[in-house]
Formats: sequence, structure tokens, C-alpha cells
Amino acid sequence: MDMVHNTPGEKPFETKYNDPFYLKSEGFTAMTPNWYINCLITYYNYEKNIMPQNSETGKWIEAKADEVDKKLAECEKAGINVYPFTDFIVFPDEIWEKYGDSIRRNSGGVGSSLGGNEVQKIPDIQLRTTQDLVRAQITGIFDRFPQLDGLVLRFGETYLYDTPYHQGGSPIRRGKDGIKDHITLINILREEICVKRNKKLFYRTWDWGYNFHDNPEYYLAVTNAIEPHPNLIFSIKYQQGDFLRMTPFNPCLGIGKHRQVVEAQSCMEAYGKGAHPYYSGYGVINGWPETKYEIDLNTGSFTGELNDPSNPHGIKDILGKNLLCGVNIWSNGGGWQGPYITNEFWADLNTYVVSHWVQNTSRLEEELFYEFAVKHHITGIQANFFRQIALLSIEGARKGQCNSFTNNNKWWSRDEFFSAVANQKVINQILKDTLQDKVLAEKAEASAIWRQIEALSRELTLNDSILLEAISVSCTYGRIKYELIEQMWVLMIENSKAEKYGKLNTELVVNSIKRYDELWIEWRNLKQSSQECATLYTDLAFKNKKSGSIGELVEKLRSMSK
Repeated sequence: MDMVHNTPGEKPFETKYNDPFYLKSEGFTAMTPNWYINCLITYYNYEKNIMPQNSETGKWIEAKADEVDKKLAECEKAGINVYPFTDFIVFPDEIWEKYGDSIRRNSGGVGSSLGGNEVQKIPDIQLRTTQDLVRAQITGIFDRFPQLDGLVLRFGETYLYDTPYHQGGSPIRRGKDGIKDHITLINILREEICVKRNKKLFYRTWDWGYNFHDNPEYYLAVTNAIEPHPNLIFSIKYQQGDFLRMTPFNPCLGIGKHRQVVEAQSCMEAYGKGAHPYYSGYGVINGWPETKYEIDLNTGSFTGELNDPSNPHGIKDILGKNLLCGVNIWSNGGGWQGPYITNEFWADLNTYVVSHWVQNTSRLEEELFYEFAVKHHITGIQANFFRQIALLSIEGARKGQCNSFTNNNKWWSRDEFFSAVANQKVINQILKDTLQDKVLAEKAEASAIWRQIEALSRELTLNDSILLEAISVSCTYGRIKYELIEQMWVLMIENSKAEKYGKLNTELVVNSIKRYDELWIEWRNLKQSSQECATLYTDLAFKNKKSGSIGELVEKLRSMSK
């Protein structure tokens, strides 16, 4: 299965992965488009004329539904199954206005209703009216779009940026109180989708904290209470939590009595989004190098012990459990805003290797890697250079972004942002344990890895000049980014040392800022030099905040060191 995760509130990605004919040619059997299919029904089956056809809501629903009809026709021609990605539970404004008091939960939702009114519009699945409306919603979806093969459902975050006439949020309460809510919701959906209509339901186990998607006890408490059905499948990310390094393999995979699909991502928001090399296909299948050690989920740090070799490290290790029935690959998208890529080469590599391995799990990751290279006319010693670049990116990214010696905030740099304040507790712990020399040595190593990657890209010779430029520019992009990150670690550590000891190492800070400034200039020049270059990062914190950003920290240190 393939999913393009468009950024909420932004123009959808222009990508070949939206083309069902292309997906079919690559061996995909299904796509999970984000069409907001749950918002494209009228609820006349629940109450006649609950929303007048000439209302703004009615006009919007009709226009969007017509667009989906055309897309479904293309999917039918291509012969590919369609399981739209849906946020549950979302209702039109007219439903909330009339029945809000009968469906609303006052507090305790598991995730945010981002882009909407998250306080007033959280539904309670234990209320009869909410349950009746969910049944009406399922009926409305499949009556309006009978071609659909099923649904991919997500609870947790609910995005309303692109649904101006709808509100809602997750019906699942936080913590163990949510177990009952899951069971109630799944049983309703199982009956309406799997049993009554013989359609598939992929229930995405996504939430925050040690709950459904990464807590085996919680997962089994929910799923063991549900009768298995061949059309009911649970979707679980392959790492425990999110698509992040220094994170264990997800222990909820390969357990219980229900079929599962694994979620994997080709353009991780913490590792460049395809703007530079980052070979995730290796880690998805085989496991990451660090998973041979025990990793603390909460701190993202090594415990110092070797992992039990019998524990799964990658999805190849759970094949013998006989529960895995597929993989849902995010070929493009994830996170917020940029960087935006103009060339999908690195996304293509990750997507190709994982998707073709799923089609024949007896094949080796390395074999599929070289097969992808040949398809792009990268052969002989050139393919070996390419392989080295990809493999080096695995640890080049981890050792730049994270650290191997203490706890980690794995999101301090993500999307196009650098949030120094998010890394403050990590820096404090590094100083407390006097690990700064080791950490900075690791950052220097990461920069050296990226310089090697860049050098290897200069050794490539390809007949396709555009592809050669795209690879070369992306490798330089990665080198500049991680050399910048090395200087950010230097400056974050020196700032905290000054706050702790009352003295700033002015010479070191001045030299580091000088190099920091040079790298930003080089990065901007790179962007101007090539159409194949992705958009650049900013010096702002997450979602363009000045407060807590690396830019703010550099300004402070620049002023202090004058």
C-alpha cells in the first residue's frame, strides 16, 4: 500500500505516487489517499435535509465528492484498490449545531483537533448518538462511493485545516480509560465495514505516550477483546513511537491474534525529507545499527546492554509470526512545511527497496538496492559508490542529529527547523555527565561522514546529467546541513557552560559562529546554483517560532562575544 501524506493546510504534493497507474506498474496493490472521504457525505440517511443542498457545506461536499469520483475512476482503470485515509471522528457543522450536546466529550481526548475547535468538538464514542452517527457516516461513505475497497482509519491527531465546514477529534480518552473506547469504536466499525459490507478496515494504532501503538499490554488489552475478522487489520509503525532513530523496534508487531500491516516512511521529517541521502530502506527491513543495543524508549538512550538477539530488529524478523500481511509505505510527505524536494530520487530508493521486498520477502535488501541502481543506469563501480553513499547516510544522519552517550530529544531538528530550546535538557545532561568532548567528537565524525558522502558523489559518472546533478547537489546539501548541526551543538554546549559557570569561551564561540555563517552562505548559494536542490532549512524553531530557535541563540552568543 502507498500513502502520500500531504501537509495539512497546504497544496497537495505533485508526485508520481498519486498516479494509480504508476503505483500499479511498481507492484503496489493499493493506495491510501487522503481525500477526507469522511467529510464528503450529507447524513441524509440520518436526518433528511440536515444540511440544505444550497448551503456552503452542501456545495463544498458536492464539489469535493465529484473530484473523488474522477480519481476513483482512474484507480478502477488502473486496477488498484483504494483505502482512503480518514480521521475519526469528524462531523459537519450542522451536526454539531443540532446534536453537539449529545455527542460531545468535555475533556480527555487522546489527540489534538488541529486547525479546529479542539475544546468544544471532541466526540464521546460511549454516547448513543455518537455511535448512531458513526454508523450513519459509514453507510453514507459506502453508499456515495461504492467503489471503495475499505478505509484506513486514524485516531489521535485530527487535521481540520482542509475541511472548513467540519469539526471533530479523537473519540479515545487518554491512558487506560481509552481501552474501552477503542473496543467500542472498533466493534462498531468491524460490524459496519468488515461484516455488513465485506470491506477492509485498517485501524491505525497512532497515539501519544505509552499507549496503543507502542505498549504491548495496551495493544493486547484492546485487540484480544475484538473477534478476529479477515477484513480487520491493525496498522502499526515499525519503530516504537514514531519514525525516529534511537528508538526500539515496535514490540506490538507480531503479537496478538489479528493481522497487521507495518507502516514505513520514505521521507522522514527528522532526517531531511528526501532533500539529502538517508537510506531508510535498510533499517525498515533489517533494523538499524543501534537496535542491537537496548534502547530506553522514554530517553532515546542506550542502556549499555546488548539486545537479545532473538528480539526483532527489522520487519524481516517478524515474518515467522504469520500475522504480517502487508506494508503501508508513506512514499512522500510527513511533518510540516519544508524542506520541499524537486527530485524524488531518495524517496524512490526507499520506496522501491521496501515495496519490492514486500512483494518477495525471500529477496535480500542489498539485491533490491542494486536492482534499483540498474533501473537508473547506475552499474559497475558506480553502483558501489552509490551503495557507499546510501549506507554512510544511515549513521551520518543519526550521529549528527542524536547522540550516543546520553538521552535524546529526537525532534529538536525536524522539518525545516532547528529548535535549540528543545535540546536544552539533553545539553544539561551532557554537561552534568561531562560528556561534551565525546558528544562533540561524534558530531565531528558525522561531519566527516558527510564529507565522505560528498566526495563519493563527485566520483560518480552517469549518462543522466540531471540525475547526476540531483545526487551530487543532495550530497552537498546534506554535508552543509550536518556541518551546520555540528556548529549548533558546539554553540548549544558553550551557551549552557556559560550559564552554568558564568564564563563564555569567547574565542571558541566567535570561531564557531564564523563557520556557522559561512555554511549558511554556502547553503544559500547551493540553492541558487541548481534547480535540483531542495528548499533550505530556516534558523527558526518548529513552525517558524523565533523564541527558542537556533537563530535566537546565535544572536545572543554573537552579542555576548563582541
